[in-house]
Amino acid sequence: MSISGNMKSPLLLLLLLLTLGFLTKTTSSCLAAERDALLEFRAGMNGTLKRMPSWEEEDCCNWEGVVCHPTTRHVVKLKLSECIQDSKGQVHQMINSSLLALTELNHLDLSYNHFYNVPIPKFIGSFKKLKYLNLSNSFFIGGIPLEFRNLTHLRYLDLDNALDPKQQHVDDLDWLTHLSSLKHLDISGLLLPSLTDWLLPSNLHGLTHLDLGFAEFYGTIPEAIGALTSLTYLDLSNNYIEGTIPRAITHLLRLESLSLQGNQLSGSLGSWIEHLTSLTLIDLGHNILNGSVPTGIGKLSNLTSLSLCYNQLQGSVSEIHLENLTRLEVLDLSYNYLKVSFDPNWVPIFQLVLVQLSGCEIGPQIPRWLQLQTRIDTLDLSNNKIAETLPSWLVNVSSSTLTSLHLSGNQIKGKLPTFSDASRLINLRLDTNQFEGQLDDLFSCNYSSTQVRLDFLHLSNNSLTGEIPYCLGESLKGLVTLNLANNILFGKIPTTFGSLLLLAQLVLNNNGFSGQLPSSLQNCTYLSYLDLSHNAFSGNIPPWMGESLQGLQVFRLGYNIFSGDIPQQLLLLEELKILDLSNNNFSGSLPYYLGNFTAMASISRSFEFTEYVDLVIPTKGGNLHYPYKSDLTTSLDFSGNNLTGEIPPEIGRLTGLHNLNLSRNHLSGKIPQELGEITLLESLDLSFNDLSGTIPNSLADLNFLSYINLSYNNLMGRIPSGSQLQTLSDPSRYMGNPRLCGPPVSSGCSVTETVDKVQKMRNFEWIWLSIAVVLGFLMGIWTFCGILFFKREWRYAYFRGIDSWYDRILLQLLFCLARLSGQD
Repeated sequence: MSISGNMKSPLLLLLLLLTLGFLTKTTSSCLAAERDALLEFRAGMNGTLKRMPSWEEEDCCNWEGVVCHPTTRHVVKLKLSECIQDSKGQVHQMINSSLLALTELNHLDLSYNHFYNVPIPKFIGSFKKLKYLNLSNSFFIGGIPLEFRNLTHLRYLDLDNALDPKQQHVDDLDWLTHLSSLKHLDISGLLLPSLTDWLLPSNLHGLTHLDLGFAEFYGTIPEAIGALTSLTYLDLSNNYIEGTIPRAITHLLRLESLSLQGNQLSGSLGSWIEHLTSLTLIDLGHNILNGSVPTGIGKLSNLTSLSLCYNQLQGSVSEIHLENLTRLEVLDLSYNYLKVSFDPNWVPIFQLVLVQLSGCEIGPQIPRWLQLQTRIDTLDLSNNKIAETLPSWLVNVSSSTLTSLHLSGNQIKGKLPTFSDASRLINLRLDTNQFEGQLDDLFSCNYSSTQVRLDFLHLSNNSLTGEIPYCLGESLKGLVTLNLANNILFGKIPTTFGSLLLLAQLVLNNNGFSGQLPSSLQNCTYLSYLDLSHNAFSGNIPPWMGESLQGLQVFRLGYNIFSGDIPQQLLLLEELKILDLSNNNFSGSLPYYLGNFTAMASISRSFEFTEYVDLVIPTKGGNLHYPYKSDLTTSLDFSGNNLTGEIPPEIGRLTGLHNLNLSRNHLSGKIPQELGEITLLESLDLSFNDLSGTIPNSLADLNFLSYINLSYNNLMGRIPSGSQLQTLSDPSRYMGNPRLCGPPVSSGCSVTETVDKVQKMRNFEWIWLSIAVVLGFLMGIWTFCGILFFKREWRYAYFRGIDSWYDRILLQLLFCLARLSGQD
């Protein structure tokens, strides 16, 4: 049967469509060689590549993180950010070079993968078509391969923290001279302290984005920076750059973001800042800039963020400076010598998100223009001499957006406000004011814990009274820091504190709290800072404190009425750097294995705690104050207890200890020679004990020792001399040890003098022993004679006995003489 002409055309068309569909399906799959290369790469990762089910499909162009060209089907992009890690979040394997089969690759992203002890693969430099390379936060070791100079088409390069700061070496940036196509360059976190010509090669003038932050650069900003006229983003923050900001920076007319904070820049702002009219962000904080804030800053009408904090700026800032900044969202003028003064009736033309005006002499009243701000996220008016009671409108300002309110360091009076409507409030600091009343004024058990989700609560240094509400632990389960120090609070720690599972810092010192420590605290396993000192807590230290709270770094129980032995379980606190058990009623001996406090054996000079800690540590014969966010000391204080026994030699393993105070106990034995191994020791107090023997010479080798007190013990011999001990010339530090000699207690102390002193003491002791023996003998004689004198029958019996013994002895003597005569 023949097919009519009318039917041929549709059949041919159908056949053509089927053929075209087949060809399309055939060409839409990725190339087999590149698919095999990707599978080999995955196999080489040894199971550390994140499980991605799509990588089981046939077509690798559909795989997660893989992008193919729409027509050639070559793999052109490989996006594996946060995709490679083992159970510990690390990668120990080298990246398989099979990826070289991806010959058309122009985009490679390996960011946010922690490559542990793995160098940057050199073969990356063979991807000559790469335009985008992101290795940020991957923490490779070593340096940047010289092969990177082959990436001549590269336009985007991000090496922010690409290298582990502890295992990197970058000697130069010569490889950058070949990358003339670069527009975006971020090498922040690469440590380049020895680099002198740090501004980069002149063929990089096409850069639009330059980030050199945290690179430890030294020197000044050169005038040549004005040649980078294409820059829209410049970040030189957190280096060691000094000098003034060159006027050549005014050539950067396209600059939108300028970050120079965290350096040592000086000079004024007036000669350059108002010319950069494209700026949207300025951060010049943490420098030593001086002079006034120019009114010309108001010309920067595009500005959204202005931060000038922590400088030495002077003068006043008024609404004139801000009158044209309609887009301003961030204003930070804190910690200068500025006086911020706005007209009370001023109506701002912007809506701020972040307001930080700490130390700007705003007081005595809170500025009323803040009432008109409805978007505030963070409000910091601390240290401003504000002396009024909190206005009712302040609590309601931005109640739906406010997350952080900082009013500390003022003289604000009245009761605590109620923040039941502040649904997003996370950080509340009202410390160091004159608030009164009870904590119930702030907390109410009538509203659910979801209404106020505080993480950080600081109410220290006020006049608050009463007990901690029982509901606090149930209502604020998200608390990370609770600071109630230096108030007039009393009562017990509620058992509901066991519900604060995220609690990291609990500060209750200098109150009137009492009772024993609730066992529910062992649920707070994230605790790193616990200060219960200067209260009336009692009982023993429960062993679970060492077993359950092993993350403790600061542990202070001083000035309470705890008793009993110091539990050996405290030695499990390997992270501990400050331990204060002073002025309690502890008895027994010091824990022998003190060397188990391994964090105190670290040779690091100090450690930084969070900004929410305000710590006072007794050391060097006084009190040292460690304010918020400062480097803390390492300290061990057992003073003012009833401890006995010897100082264990294991204490010498605490080579990173700065302060050791064992005074006012009943410790005996010798001062261990091993104390000289605590090389960083700055303060040593062993006074008012029963220690004996000589002062070990090893103490003379403690180069950092600036305070020593060995008074009122039983020490003897020469006081050791040394470069550091010679500077500690106060003789009162050795008083109460009469057998010590040499400077500073006496002019000299020769060997003969020492021996004579010892011999004289021994002779003195023998004289008294002889006198005692003679007196005893005489007493016995007189007692015996007195009895015979007053007792007649005893006297007769005594002398009859004497006569009888005399007769017997005489008779035996005569008998012997007669026998001898008979033999002759």
